[in-house]
Amino acid sequence: MQQEKLVSLISSGMSIAAAGRGAGYASSATAYQAHNVPAVQQALQWYRDEMRETVKYTQQNAHMMYMEAYTSSANATEMKNTTDSLVKLHGLAAPDNATQVNININGTKQLERMTDEELLKIAGKDLDYLEPKSDLIEHKED
Repeated sequence: MQQEKLVSLISSGMSIAAAGRGAGYASSATAYQAHNVPAVQQALQWYRDEMRETVKYTQQNAHMMYMEAYTSSANATEMKNTTDSLVKLHGLAAPDNATQVNININGTKQLERMTDEELLKIAGKDLDYLEPKSDLIEHKED
């Protein structure tokens, strides 16, 4: 079991000394001795060949990694972010099907650069539309 753990850690990218500590070897010297065992060398070669042939990364792998991230989340924000990523991974979010409308008025001029008179003309209003009218308010004196 200790050699299997050593092989697993080395094949994941750890140094022999670090993998030896992770596998529970007493010293880096004993880890190097275990590394030189023919069965360990054969197992390491097999892992290298597997990684070289294809990267077997599936939606299930991604899901498991997200679940590990979720369980080790430190706060609600991290949990929410992981949940959002899971929703995207599995296609659970409804796509935004809102119709977007782009309006091109008069072909060239942007609305922000138009004068009030030009904007009123487009809106179909008279030039005095924005002027306050005194005849709207009538005061009756009794």
